[in-house]
Amino acid sequence: MRKERTIAIKPEDLLNEVLSGRELTAAEAGFLLQLSREDDLHPLRQAANTIRQRQVGDSVFYSSGMSLYLTNCCELMPALYHYPRVFGDPGCYIATIDHIDELLEQARRIDFQQFYLSGGGYYSSLNIPGLEAPTVLKTYTKVFSYVKARLPFAEISAFSPDEIDFLSIVTDKAPAYLLELFQDLGMQGLGSHGSEILVNSVRQKISPKKATVKRWFEIVFTACRLGLRMPASLEAGPLETLPQRVTHLERLRRFSQANLQQFGSVFPEFRPRMWTELPAALSDESNTQPHVRHTDRLKLTAVMRLFLGESIPHQQVFWQPKGEREAQEALEWGANGLGSTDAFSYQAFLSDVPLSTFQDYHLGDFKSLIEETGRLPVLSSDSGKF
Repeated sequence: MRKERTIAIKPEDLLNEVLSGRELTAAEAGFLLQLSREDDLHPLRQAANTIRQRQVGDSVFYSSGMSLYLTNCCELMPALYHYPRVFGDPGCYIATIDHIDELLEQARRIDFQQFYLSGGGYYSSLNIPGLEAPTVLKTYTKVFSYVKARLPFAEISAFSPDEIDFLSIVTDKAPAYLLELFQDLGMQGLGSHGSEILVNSVRQKISPKKATVKRWFEIVFTACRLGLRMPASLEAGPLETLPQRVTHLERLRRFSQANLQQFGSVFPEFRPRMWTELPAALSDESNTQPHVRHTDRLKLTAVMRLFLGESIPHQQVFWQPKGEREAQEALEWGANGLGSTDAFSYQAFLSDVPLSTFQDYHLGDFKSLIEETGRLPVLSSDSGKF
Protein backbone atom coordinates (compact mmCIF):
# COMPACT_ATOMS: atom_id res chain seq x y z
CA MET A 1 0.00 0.00 0.00
CA ARG A 2 1.36 3.37 -1.01
CA LYS A 3 2.22 5.59 1.93
CA GLU A 4 1.13 9.20 1.64
CA ARG A 5 3.82 11.70 2.52
CA THR A 6 3.16 14.49 5.00
CA ILE A 7 2.59 17.91 3.42
CA ALA A 8 4.86 20.38 5.17
CA ILE A 9 3.51 23.54 3.57
CA LYS A 10 0.75 26.00 4.30
CA PRO A 11 -2.33 25.59 2.09
CA GLU A 12 -2.07 29.15 0.79
CA ASP A 13 1.59 28.68 -0.15
CA LEU A 14 0.78 25.42 -1.93
CA LEU A 15 -2.03 27.08 -3.86
CA ASN A 16 0.28 29.92 -4.88
CA GLU A 17 2.71 27.37 -6.33
CA VAL A 18 -0.10 25.77 -8.31
CA LEU A 19 -1.17 29.19 -9.57
CA SER A 20 2.42 29.70 -10.72
CA GLY A 21 2.16 26.65 -12.95
CA ARG A 22 3.30 23.69 -10.86
CA GLU A 23 1.30 20.48 -11.21
CA LEU A 24 -0.48 19.37 -8.07
CA THR A 25 0.65 15.96 -6.76
CA ALA A 26 -1.73 13.25 -5.57
CA ALA A 27 -0.60 13.68 -1.97
CA GLU A 28 -1.20 17.44 -2.18
CA ALA A 29 -4.66 16.89 -3.69
CA GLY A 30 -5.54 14.64 -0.76
CA PHE A 31 -4.23 17.29 1.61
CA LEU A 32 -6.51 19.92 0.06
CA LEU A 33 -9.55 17.63 0.31
CA GLN A 34 -9.02 17.46 4.07
CA LEU A 35 -9.06 21.22 4.63
CA SER A 36 -11.79 22.37 6.97
CA ARG A 37 -10.92 25.87 8.20
CA GLU A 38 -12.76 28.69 6.44
CA ASP A 39 -9.46 30.59 6.23
CA ASP A 40 -8.13 27.71 4.08
CA LEU A 41 -11.27 27.07 2.03
CA HIS A 42 -11.50 30.65 0.76
CA PRO A 43 -8.07 30.56 -0.96
CA LEU A 44 -8.87 27.07 -2.31
CA ARG A 45 -11.99 28.41 -3.99
CA GLN A 46 -10.17 31.44 -5.34
CA ALA A 47 -7.32 29.36 -6.76
CA ALA A 48 -9.66 26.89 -8.48
CA ASN A 49 -11.73 29.72 -9.90
CA THR A 50 -8.62 31.49 -11.21
CA ILE A 51 -7.30 28.34 -12.90
CA ARG A 52 -10.71 27.71 -14.41
CA GLN A 53 -10.82 31.20 -15.89
CA ARG A 54 -7.34 30.75 -17.40
CA GLN A 55 -8.14 27.37 -18.91
CA VAL A 56 -11.68 27.72 -20.23
CA GLY A 57 -12.77 31.31 -19.70
CA ASP A 58 -16.05 32.48 -18.22
CA SER A 59 -18.59 30.50 -20.24
CA VAL A 60 -20.59 27.67 -18.69
CA PHE A 61 -21.74 24.85 -20.94
CA TYR A 62 -25.01 22.97 -20.68
CA SER A 63 -26.81 20.56 -22.97
CA SER A 64 -30.12 18.98 -23.87
CA GLY A 65 -30.12 15.20 -23.74
CA MET A 66 -32.16 12.06 -23.40
CA SER A 67 -31.31 8.58 -22.09
CA LEU A 68 -32.85 5.20 -22.81
CA TYR A 69 -32.25 2.42 -20.27
CA LEU A 70 -33.53 -0.88 -21.63
CA THR A 71 -33.95 -2.66 -18.30
CA ASN A 72 -33.36 -2.46 -14.57
CA CYS A 73 -32.62 -6.20 -14.31
CA CYS A 74 -28.93 -6.51 -13.56
CA GLU A 75 -26.72 -9.58 -13.55
CA LEU A 76 -23.73 -7.62 -12.28
CA MET A 77 -25.70 -6.39 -9.23
CA PRO A 78 -23.74 -3.22 -8.38
CA ALA A 79 -24.35 -2.85 -4.66
CA LEU A 80 -24.01 0.95 -4.65
CA TYR A 81 -27.41 1.37 -6.24
CA HIS A 82 -31.03 0.74 -5.35
CA TYR A 83 -32.14 -0.31 -8.82
CA PRO A 84 -30.81 -3.82 -9.56
CA ARG A 85 -33.54 -6.44 -9.88
CA VAL A 86 -33.57 -10.12 -10.62
CA PHE A 87 -35.64 -10.95 -13.66
CA GLY A 88 -39.20 -11.69 -12.54
CA ASP A 89 -39.04 -9.64 -9.31
CA PRO A 90 -41.79 -7.09 -8.61
CA GLY A 91 -40.80 -3.71 -10.00
CA CYS A 92 -38.48 -5.03 -12.70
CA TYR A 93 -39.09 -3.80 -16.23
CA ILE A 94 -37.87 -4.32 -19.75
CA ALA A 95 -38.52 -1.54 -22.22
CA THR A 96 -41.09 -2.20 -24.92
CA ILE A 97 -41.25 -0.82 -28.42
CA ASP A 98 -44.07 1.48 -27.27
CA HIS A 99 -41.90 2.83 -24.44
CA ILE A 100 -39.02 3.44 -26.86
CA ASP A 101 -41.30 5.20 -29.34
CA GLU A 102 -42.69 7.42 -26.58
CA LEU A 103 -39.18 8.37 -25.46
CA LEU A 104 -38.04 9.12 -29.00
CA GLU A 105 -41.07 11.32 -29.56
CA GLN A 106 -40.33 13.18 -26.33
CA ALA A 107 -36.72 13.64 -27.48
CA ARG A 108 -37.89 15.21 -30.73
CA ARG A 109 -40.24 17.55 -28.87
CA ILE A 110 -37.51 18.98 -26.62
CA ASP A 111 -35.12 19.57 -29.53
CA PHE A 112 -32.41 17.52 -27.82
CA GLN A 113 -28.78 17.32 -29.00
CA GLN A 114 -27.47 14.18 -27.30
CA PHE A 115 -28.96 10.71 -26.91
CA TYR A 116 -27.56 7.96 -24.69
CA LEU A 117 -28.50 4.28 -25.00
CA SER A 118 -27.75 1.81 -22.22
CA GLY A 119 -28.52 -1.84 -21.71
CA GLY A 120 -29.33 -0.76 -18.17
CA GLY A 121 -28.78 -3.98 -16.29
CA TYR A 122 -27.04 -6.04 -18.96
CA TYR A 123 -29.60 -8.85 -18.75
CA SER A 124 -28.08 -11.48 -21.09
CA SER A 125 -31.41 -12.88 -22.31
CA LEU A 126 -32.87 -9.39 -22.74
CA ASN A 127 -35.73 -9.30 -25.21
CA ILE A 128 -37.51 -6.08 -26.15
CA PRO A 129 -41.21 -6.69 -26.90
CA GLY A 130 -41.70 -5.47 -30.45
CA LEU A 131 -37.98 -5.75 -31.30
CA GLU A 132 -37.39 -9.39 -30.42
CA ALA A 133 -33.97 -10.85 -31.18
CA PRO A 134 -32.31 -14.18 -30.29
CA THR A 135 -29.28 -12.80 -28.43
CA VAL A 136 -28.44 -9.78 -26.29
CA LEU A 137 -26.00 -8.47 -28.91
CA LYS A 138 -28.61 -8.68 -31.63
CA THR A 139 -31.08 -7.01 -29.29
CA TYR A 140 -28.66 -4.12 -28.71
CA THR A 141 -27.89 -3.74 -32.41
CA LYS A 142 -31.57 -3.90 -33.30
CA VAL A 143 -32.50 -1.23 -30.75
CA PHE A 144 -29.57 0.95 -31.79
CA SER A 145 -30.54 0.72 -35.47
CA TYR A 146 -34.16 1.49 -34.57
CA VAL A 147 -33.16 4.60 -32.61
CA LYS A 148 -30.74 5.81 -35.28
CA ALA A 149 -33.31 5.40 -38.04
CA ARG A 150 -35.77 7.62 -36.14
CA LEU A 151 -33.18 10.13 -34.93
CA PRO A 152 -30.84 10.27 -37.95
CA PHE A 153 -29.13 13.50 -36.93
CA ALA A 154 -28.71 12.70 -33.24
CA GLU A 155 -25.36 12.50 -31.53
CA ILE A 156 -25.68 9.02 -30.06
CA SER A 157 -23.49 7.57 -27.36
CA ALA A 158 -24.08 4.05 -26.18
CA PHE A 159 -22.89 1.66 -23.51
CA SER A 160 -20.12 2.04 -20.96
CA PRO A 161 -16.76 0.22 -20.93
CA ASP A 162 -18.33 -2.19 -18.42
CA GLU A 163 -21.18 -2.96 -20.80
CA ILE A 164 -18.74 -3.53 -23.65
CA ASP A 165 -16.75 -5.85 -21.38
CA PHE A 166 -19.91 -7.74 -20.45
CA LEU A 167 -20.91 -8.11 -24.11
CA SER A 168 -17.40 -9.34 -24.87
CA ILE A 169 -17.81 -12.07 -22.24
CA VAL A 170 -21.27 -13.28 -23.28
CA THR A 171 -20.57 -13.13 -27.03
CA ASP A 172 -16.91 -14.20 -27.04
CA LYS A 173 -16.19 -11.20 -29.25
CA ALA A 174 -13.26 -8.84 -28.75
CA PRO A 175 -14.10 -5.32 -27.48
CA ALA A 176 -12.64 -3.89 -30.70
CA TYR A 177 -15.11 -5.94 -32.76
CA LEU A 178 -18.04 -4.73 -30.67
CA LEU A 179 -16.96 -1.11 -30.71
CA GLU A 180 -16.46 -1.18 -34.48
CA LEU A 181 -19.87 -2.81 -34.90
CA PHE A 182 -21.66 -0.05 -33.00
CA GLN A 183 -19.50 2.62 -34.61
CA ASP A 184 -20.60 1.36 -38.05
CA LEU A 185 -24.19 1.68 -36.85
CA GLY A 186 -23.60 5.33 -35.94
CA MET A 187 -22.30 5.35 -32.37
CA GLN A 188 -20.16 8.44 -31.74
CA GLY A 189 -19.00 7.75 -28.21
CA LEU A 190 -19.29 5.63 -25.08
CA GLY A 191 -21.09 6.39 -21.86
CA SER A 192 -19.28 7.20 -18.61
CA HIS A 193 -21.56 5.16 -16.35
CA GLY A 194 -19.95 2.38 -14.37
CA SER A 195 -16.52 3.84 -13.66
CA GLU A 196 -17.42 4.40 -10.00
CA ILE A 197 -14.06 4.60 -8.19
CA LEU A 198 -11.16 3.33 -10.29
CA VAL A 199 -9.59 1.45 -7.38
CA ASN A 200 -10.04 -2.33 -7.45
CA SER A 201 -10.54 -2.71 -3.70
CA VAL A 202 -13.46 -0.26 -3.83
CA ARG A 203 -14.89 -1.79 -7.00
CA GLN A 204 -14.94 -5.15 -5.25
CA LYS A 205 -17.34 -3.65 -2.71
CA ILE A 206 -19.46 -1.72 -5.16
CA SER A 207 -19.57 -3.93 -8.24
CA PRO A 208 -17.44 -7.08 -7.90
CA LYS A 209 -18.55 -8.51 -11.24
CA LYS A 210 -17.69 -5.42 -13.27
CA ALA A 211 -14.48 -4.89 -15.21
CA THR A 212 -11.25 -4.39 -13.30
CA VAL A 213 -9.51 -1.04 -13.48
CA LYS A 214 -6.97 -2.44 -15.96
CA ARG A 215 -9.69 -3.85 -18.19
CA TRP A 216 -11.67 -0.60 -18.02
CA PHE A 217 -8.72 1.41 -19.30
CA GLU A 218 -7.96 -1.18 -21.99
CA ILE A 219 -11.45 -0.75 -23.42
CA VAL A 220 -11.21 3.05 -23.22
CA PHE A 221 -7.87 2.85 -25.08
CA THR A 222 -9.43 0.69 -27.79
CA ALA A 223 -12.30 3.16 -28.13
CA CYS A 224 -9.86 6.07 -28.45
CA ARG A 225 -7.91 4.21 -31.12
CA LEU A 226 -11.14 3.99 -33.13
CA GLY A 227 -11.82 7.70 -32.68
CA LEU A 228 -14.56 7.22 -30.08
CA ARG A 229 -14.64 9.39 -26.98
CA MET A 230 -16.42 9.31 -23.64
CA PRO A 231 -16.80 11.64 -20.66
CA ALA A 232 -14.78 10.78 -17.59
CA SER A 233 -16.76 10.43 -14.39
CA LEU A 234 -16.41 9.94 -10.67
CA GLU A 235 -19.05 8.29 -8.50
CA ALA A 236 -17.88 9.23 -5.04
CA GLY A 237 -19.66 8.35 -1.85
CA PRO A 238 -19.35 6.74 1.54
CA LEU A 239 -17.33 3.64 0.61
CA GLU A 240 -14.00 5.10 -0.49
CA THR A 241 -11.37 7.07 1.39
CA LEU A 242 -10.14 10.48 0.32
CA PRO A 243 -6.83 9.00 -0.94
CA GLN A 244 -8.79 6.52 -3.05
CA ARG A 245 -10.85 9.37 -4.46
CA VAL A 246 -7.61 11.10 -5.46
CA THR A 247 -6.25 7.85 -6.93
CA HIS A 248 -9.26 7.81 -9.26
CA LEU A 249 -8.45 11.34 -10.45
CA GLU A 250 -4.76 10.48 -10.72
CA ARG A 251 -5.40 7.49 -12.97
CA LEU A 252 -7.62 9.54 -15.27
CA ARG A 253 -5.01 12.30 -15.46
CA ARG A 254 -2.18 9.86 -16.13
CA PHE A 255 -4.13 8.11 -18.89
CA SER A 256 -5.07 11.43 -20.49
CA GLN A 257 -1.52 12.75 -20.42
CA ALA A 258 -0.02 9.48 -21.71
CA ASN A 259 -2.35 9.41 -24.72
CA LEU A 260 -2.67 13.12 -25.48
CA GLN A 261 -0.14 13.12 -28.32
CA GLN A 262 -1.62 10.02 -29.98
CA PHE A 263 -5.33 10.71 -29.58
CA GLY A 264 -5.70 14.34 -28.57
CA SER A 265 -8.22 14.98 -25.79
CA VAL A 266 -9.23 11.54 -24.49
CA PHE A 267 -12.03 12.66 -22.19
CA PRO A 268 -13.92 15.72 -23.51
CA GLU A 269 -15.37 16.49 -20.09
CA PHE A 270 -15.54 15.31 -16.48
CA ARG A 271 -18.86 14.43 -14.81
CA PRO A 272 -18.69 13.89 -11.04
CA ARG A 273 -21.47 12.34 -8.99
CA MET A 274 -21.50 12.13 -5.23
CA TRP A 275 -23.79 9.87 -3.25
CA THR A 276 -25.17 11.39 -0.08
CA GLU A 277 -26.04 8.29 1.93
CA LEU A 278 -24.85 4.74 2.45
CA PRO A 279 -26.84 2.36 0.22
CA ALA A 280 -29.29 0.15 2.09
CA ALA A 281 -27.56 -2.95 0.73
CA LEU A 282 -24.38 -1.92 2.52
CA SER A 283 -25.83 -0.39 5.67
CA ASP A 284 -23.96 -2.87 7.86
CA GLU A 285 -20.59 -1.53 6.72
CA SER A 286 -18.57 -0.26 9.69
CA ASN A 287 -16.24 2.69 10.05
CA THR A 288 -17.41 4.45 6.89
CA GLN A 289 -16.53 8.11 6.49
CA PRO A 290 -19.08 9.65 4.13
CA HIS A 291 -17.27 12.83 3.03
CA VAL A 292 -20.44 13.86 1.23
CA ARG A 293 -21.41 17.08 2.96
CA HIS A 294 -21.96 20.36 1.17
CA THR A 295 -18.37 21.51 1.80
CA ASP A 296 -17.00 18.12 0.66
CA ARG A 297 -18.71 18.51 -2.70
CA LEU A 298 -17.32 22.01 -3.12
CA LYS A 299 -13.81 20.92 -2.14
CA LEU A 300 -13.98 18.06 -4.63
CA THR A 301 -15.04 20.51 -7.34
CA ALA A 302 -12.03 22.72 -6.58
CA VAL A 303 -9.53 19.87 -6.39
CA MET A 304 -10.84 18.46 -9.68
CA ARG A 305 -9.95 21.74 -11.36
CA LEU A 306 -6.53 22.07 -9.72
CA PHE A 307 -5.54 18.43 -10.19
CA LEU A 308 -6.97 17.56 -13.61
CA GLY A 309 -6.26 20.95 -15.17
CA GLU A 310 -5.67 20.80 -18.92
CA SER A 311 -5.92 17.00 -18.92
CA ILE A 312 -9.72 17.25 -18.71
CA PRO A 313 -10.41 20.99 -18.86
CA HIS A 314 -14.22 20.89 -19.12
CA GLN A 315 -15.62 19.94 -15.74
CA GLN A 316 -19.23 19.79 -14.63
CA VAL A 317 -20.90 20.60 -11.36
CA PHE A 318 -22.42 17.74 -9.40
CA TRP A 319 -25.90 18.64 -8.25
CA GLN A 320 -28.97 16.86 -7.03
CA PRO A 321 -32.63 17.56 -7.78
CA LYS A 322 -33.64 20.94 -6.31
CA GLY A 323 -29.99 21.65 -5.56
CA GLU A 324 -29.67 24.48 -8.05
CA ARG A 325 -28.33 26.99 -5.51
CA GLU A 326 -25.50 24.67 -4.58
CA ALA A 327 -24.83 24.14 -8.30
CA GLN A 328 -24.52 27.88 -8.79
CA GLU A 329 -22.15 28.09 -5.84
CA ALA A 330 -20.03 25.25 -7.19
CA LEU A 331 -19.52 27.23 -10.40
CA GLU A 332 -17.35 29.52 -8.25
CA TRP A 333 -15.18 26.53 -7.22
CA GLY A 334 -13.70 25.71 -10.62
CA ALA A 335 -16.47 24.07 -12.66
CA ASN A 336 -17.45 25.30 -16.12
CA GLY A 337 -20.40 23.03 -16.89
CA LEU A 338 -23.89 22.73 -15.42
CA GLY A 339 -24.74 19.41 -17.09
CA SER A 340 -27.76 18.35 -19.10
CA THR A 341 -31.52 18.57 -18.93
CA ASP A 342 -31.24 14.79 -18.75
CA ALA A 343 -29.20 15.05 -15.55
CA PHE A 344 -31.79 13.49 -13.30
CA SER A 345 -32.97 10.57 -15.44
CA TYR A 346 -29.85 8.64 -14.40
CA GLN A 347 -30.51 9.36 -10.73
CA ALA A 348 -34.14 8.29 -11.15
CA PHE A 349 -33.02 5.06 -12.81
CA LEU A 350 -30.45 4.26 -10.12
CA SER A 351 -32.86 5.11 -7.31
CA ASP A 352 -35.60 3.00 -8.89
CA VAL A 353 -38.14 5.83 -8.76
CA PRO A 354 -40.15 7.55 -11.51
CA LEU A 355 -38.46 10.46 -13.24
CA SER A 356 -41.49 12.57 -12.27
CA THR A 357 -40.22 12.31 -8.67
CA PHE A 358 -37.61 14.88 -9.62
CA GLN A 359 -38.15 18.41 -10.80
CA ASP A 360 -38.16 18.68 -14.56
CA TYR A 361 -35.56 21.20 -15.76
CA HIS A 362 -35.64 22.72 -19.22
CA LEU A 363 -33.00 24.45 -21.31
CA GLY A 364 -34.33 27.86 -20.30
CA ASP A 365 -33.94 26.96 -16.62
CA PHE A 366 -30.31 25.96 -17.14
CA LYS A 367 -29.62 29.16 -19.05
CA SER A 368 -31.21 31.29 -16.31
CA LEU A 369 -29.27 29.55 -13.54
CA ILE A 370 -26.01 30.30 -15.34
CA GLU A 371 -26.91 33.90 -16.16
CA GLU A 372 -27.75 34.55 -12.51
CA THR A 373 -24.09 33.84 -11.65
CA GLY A 374 -22.87 36.43 -14.15
CA ARG A 375 -21.34 33.78 -16.41
CA LEU A 376 -22.03 33.23 -20.12
CA PRO A 377 -24.29 30.22 -20.89
CA VAL A 378 -23.21 28.18 -23.92
CA LEU A 379 -25.37 25.38 -25.30
CA SER A 380 -22.88 22.57 -25.89
CA SER A 381 -23.99 21.92 -29.47
CA ASP A 382 -23.21 25.57 -30.27
CA SER A 383 -19.75 25.64 -28.71
CA GLY A 384 -17.84 23.26 -30.95
CA LYS A 385 -15.82 22.17 -27.92
CA PHE A 386 -17.76 19.72 -25.87
